[in-house]
Amino acid sequence: MPRSLPGGRGTALRAVPRVSRDDFRAPLRKGEPRVVLDNVRDWPALHRWDADYLRSVAGEREVTVRETNGPPRNVFQNLAAGGRTSFGRYLDWVLETAGGLERIALSCSGAGEITRAVCADGFRCSYYLDAKLRQLSEDLLDDAPPPGWYRRGPIDTNLWCGVLGTSSGLHCDVTPNCNVQVVGRKHFVLYPPSQARRVYRIPQITHCRFDPNLPDYERFPRARGATGWQCTLDAGESLYIPVGWYHQVTVVSAWALNVNFFWPRPLAQGLSAPPLWPFLLRRGWARLRDRS
Repeated sequence: MPRSLPGGRGTALRAVPRVSRDDFRAPLRKGEPRVVLDNVRDWPALHRWDADYLRSVAGEREVTVRETNGPPRNVFQNLAAGGRTSFGRYLDWVLETAGGLERIALSCSGAGEITRAVCADGFRCSYYLDAKLRQLSEDLLDDAPPPGWYRRGPIDTNLWCGVLGTSSGLHCDVTPNCNVQVVGRKHFVLYPPSQARRVYRIPQITHCRFDPNLPDYERFPRARGATGWQCTLDAGESLYIPVGWYHQVTVVSAWALNVNFFWPRPLAQGLSAPPLWPFLLRRGWARLRDRS
């Protein structure tokens, strides 16, 4: 049954359906999100990716981390600045910080409650990593092979790492993608393309002003009528997200690692997300100008 997020009568969410790997087929036309179970049961990453292994294969690689003043909330929505450091040094910060957040992870339930608790915890600054997996380590890339859902391979494979409360901010992607949880847990709130106006998508970009973790219905009254989905991924579980579905991703364990695959956009999926048409047309014209 649907339930409301914290904050009174508000956004109604239902659980994302969960299916086995053998029963899932990625749609070429309009589709819906699915949590896919046992999709990566043969992944070496699930058995190898502890701190020592990560340091041994990628510790010296330089990475760009997003830095925010204050707690790790809506890192992308707040346009966090970037800085360069080694992956090993960043991992040390994550593990040290996660140790102090374990009590919140164990005592809070739900992304909204976690977000409020982390915001009250006295963070001076926080950091979040999204890195191209191939550039970080070929060994890590080999440990996390993509699902064979499309005839062509993925156009991008990213590694995401952050501590409790870190959120992507509500946004959509213009290509189909799959999130695979490797370490820890992440919570997802999702809205179909038809809800773009209710979640206050920012014109000309794919991010939204509404924050479902800390809903402010006085500023965003249309969000009260939004209908969406939600799920929490544990290690070894995957979430398929079609083109144009708005989603906010929040770390709900002391720290988390996941791998994200992006595939070429099937034409029919792009056509099934009308709110994205102006954005896709502008992007297409820009590419044509660059080639001319």
